[in-house]
Amino acid sequence: MPAPSQDRFDDASGVVESADSRPWQFLFTAGVCATAALAVTYGDPGWRWVPIPLMGALLALYLTVGRRIMRAQENLYGSRTAVLFVYGVTACYMPVVAISPSAAVGLFVISPLVYMTGGVNSGTAAVAAVLVVPHLVRAGVGITDWSSLPLQLAVYVLIIGFAYWFGTWIFRVVTQSEERAALIAELRRSQSDVARLSEEAGALAEREYLAREIHDTLAQGFTSIVTLAQAVESELDTDPAAARRHVAMMRETAQENLGEARALVAGRTPAHLGEDSLEQSLRRMVARLGEELDLDADTRVFGTAPPLSPQTQVGLVRAAQEALANIRKHAEATTAEVTLDYSDEQLRLTVEDDGRGFAPADAANGHGLGNLRHRAEALGGTCRVDSSPGQGTRVHIELPLSGAKEAVS
Repeated sequence: MPAPSQDRFDDASGVVESADSRPWQFLFTAGVCATAALAVTYGDPGWRWVPIPLMGALLALYLTVGRRIMRAQENLYGSRTAVLFVYGVTACYMPVVAISPSAAVGLFVISPLVYMTGGVNSGTAAVAAVLVVPHLVRAGVGITDWSSLPLQLAVYVLIIGFAYWFGTWIFRVVTQSEERAALIAELRRSQSDVARLSEEAGALAEREYLAREIHDTLAQGFTSIVTLAQAVESELDTDPAAARRHVAMMRETAQENLGEARALVAGRTPAHLGEDSLEQSLRRMVARLGEELDLDADTRVFGTAPPLSPQTQVGLVRAAQEALANIRKHAEATTAEVTLDYSDEQLRLTVEDDGRGFAPADAANGHGLGNLRHRAEALGGTCRVDSSPGQGTRVHIELPLSGAKEAVS
């Protein structure tokens, strides 16, 4: 029964495959040769050898034109060239069937060829011509009786009608397969783009994370060491005792920086929180700032601390480090105070000083304030900076306790 090829598309890869594969070439060539042999053996004696050049021409037409049409990359499927090719195949094959009706068995290779190249309409027309015209010719020249023709034509009409319906259905399936293949290819490209963008976003987030961690730990520690070194230079001759005290603080700060670097590389909790609680870490950082700058620094805690998640504690320690570093570098303050206030619904960390202050709008793009806001937002909270020139600075970080508490299993 005539039917188009069903394997012209590869759904997995979305790439149109060539129907002109080696198995098909072998099958088609063998079918043409077998059809020619049947026509010679069982055909009318007076026309016995005519099928050989006709089938040879058909095979040559396939090898020179048909193969090119069936290659998907040529984009000739269903074109005028393909329709003319179908007409040529029909012109070569139809006389062979007229000479020897047994040669109609060759439709098992001819019909797929005309359907795969010319499409449903041209293919069905070619099959109809091959089935009907030879019988009309044979009846017209008196080889067969006209009385048997109506029944044969009725059978052929049913075959042709079914071939047209089945061919249309098959090509609809092929079209849907092509669309699915295109969708699958597009989906794979989209998945590849999503994976690439996700990887790039992850790398960017990791770089930003490392930049914030280095800025809030190592960079601040090195800044403190530089400040202490400058103090030592001015105290060596005038106040050796103060110089020695500052050298000891430099050594301690360097050791803490080393611990922070190791914790950062290992991806562990900051060195400040290795053994101390959040309150103890804050008190120690504030006391260090007071010793380093010789100012009145204090830490106050209000309320009872609930169990906080490690992420919340790390974020608060880093935020306090950033705020204290800004006091060290810019404030020129005489007092500094860190307040940790626990209420029933929220946690507030406040870092304030009586230094020279600044206009927050002028420092909106500063790296330090950006880090503070980013850390607060990452913890689900807010960061507000109150300051004005000559009026000191107050940094307020507020977090909802519902998201800051440590999960209890």
